[in-house]
Amino acid sequence: MPSHDDTLSSPPMAQSHEEEGDLPPLPLPAGITSRFVDTRPFGLRYHVLEAVPSSSSSPSSSSSPSASSSTPIAPSPRPPLVLLLHGFPNLAYDWRFVMPGLARAGYYAVAFDLRGFGRTTMTAADDDPSSSSSGDGFTPLAMVRDVVALVHALGYRSVHTLVGHDLGAFAAAICALARRDLVKSLVLMAHPFRGPPKAPFGGAASASLPSLLLPPEAPAASGSAADRFDRLRDPDIHASLRALDPPRQHYKWYNASPGAAAEWSYPQGEPLREFLRGYFHLKSGDACRRDEVDDDDGPRPLGAWTAERLAVMPHYYIMRAGMSMRDNVALDMAAEQDTGPPQSPQPQPPEWLTERDLDVYTAEWTRTTFGPALRWYAALTGDSSASALELRALASAKIGVPTGYVSGARDWGTYQDPGALEAMEEGESVEPGCYAGTALLEGAGHWVNMERPGACVDEILRVAAMVV
Repeated sequence: MPSHDDTLSSPPMAQSHEEEGDLPPLPLPAGITSRFVDTRPFGLRYHVLEAVPSSSSSPSSSSSPSASSSTPIAPSPRPPLVLLLHGFPNLAYDWRFVMPGLARAGYYAVAFDLRGFGRTTMTAADDDPSSSSSGDGFTPLAMVRDVVALVHALGYRSVHTLVGHDLGAFAAAICALARRDLVKSLVLMAHPFRGPPKAPFGGAASASLPSLLLPPEAPAASGSAADRFDRLRDPDIHASLRALDPPRQHYKWYNASPGAAAEWSYPQGEPLREFLRGYFHLKSGDACRRDEVDDDDGPRPLGAWTAERLAVMPHYYIMRAGMSMRDNVALDMAAEQDTGPPQSPQPQPPEWLTERDLDVYTAEWTRTTFGPALRWYAALTGDSSASALELRALASAKIGVPTGYVSGARDWGTYQDPGALEAMEEGESVEPGCYAGTALLEGAGHWVNMERPGACVDEILRVAAMVV
């Protein structure tokens, strides 16, 4: 539970805008509201969704003094903050099923559209790709800055539990590494964290000091998850993928390519809507992939970062080379329909992605296009990029707060980076004693926060309860 120091007695000046101008209201469940928090020029103009608990449901609430008591009544502590970060191609709207459950448990649940997504707007320099400073807006530390600015604007000094899904999981992990004072506990969904790069160690140790060699009885560091999988990483993975028959390409590097934004964005209208429908479906637990004839063909550890191992993943991760993501999705949707019963009726939309929900995603991506959001892939895939250099400042650091991992049992995202989940479980990216366990929810896929929101709430609350 938060102490009084977890909140700011005098929040910094930040403009809160209730109105959304010409933007249509979102179809939000009862108890969730939408507004803007403008922290420019320090931060962004954030579009946030929030669910505020009732005073009776606060986890820090206690019996109130009797009306006859002459003792002054101290102000009630503010509810602990749970901050939710979405992934790609997603929005704060993804958390609409999770937030009410957190509020009922007494937490102040806040989700926001990340930089480059939805209704959040950036500074003029960050928003202009031609600006000499625009690259600074899409780096790991920019993710941290964005969280810091919003948390302080909301009047908090810390986040009780930071939750990230997909790209948001990477952002949440970086925040926990860089600002342990800010993040009290962590839940990552659908994207485990391998950890920052390791700096070369001991190569210039003084000969006048005792030897750095481990004594014979000490365990060898080479047995660590990171070292095991690093030895099994193909240094020229993209050439190896192209050499496969048929040739393949990795989706992250496709998304980072110059033409990807246009191919994701156009044509708009019904083609965009059907593309999003297919993309969400294929990565969900509802998908019926014809190559999964038994449990052995489903999501599983790959063991190595090699072309042959990666190629077992679906085409939304390891794409058919020379084809857009839209084309890959269209082929897989057609293949899935071919495997169904003859003349089978069109399936009803799932409860977690209704036609009204598709209206929201289609309208938002039509308005913004995918260009700004895809800049994250361009920023995070280059070894010599500003992002890679920033991560070196965190070299060998480990997450040191209670941390859990949650995804669907049918989510390949858990295994797309071989060794990442093992690094969390074996104390390589999370400090020993801090890892709260792995929860893979049966029947769910990548969109676990929408497909199994109740179970996700339970896992978040379990980790949140570990904060002392």
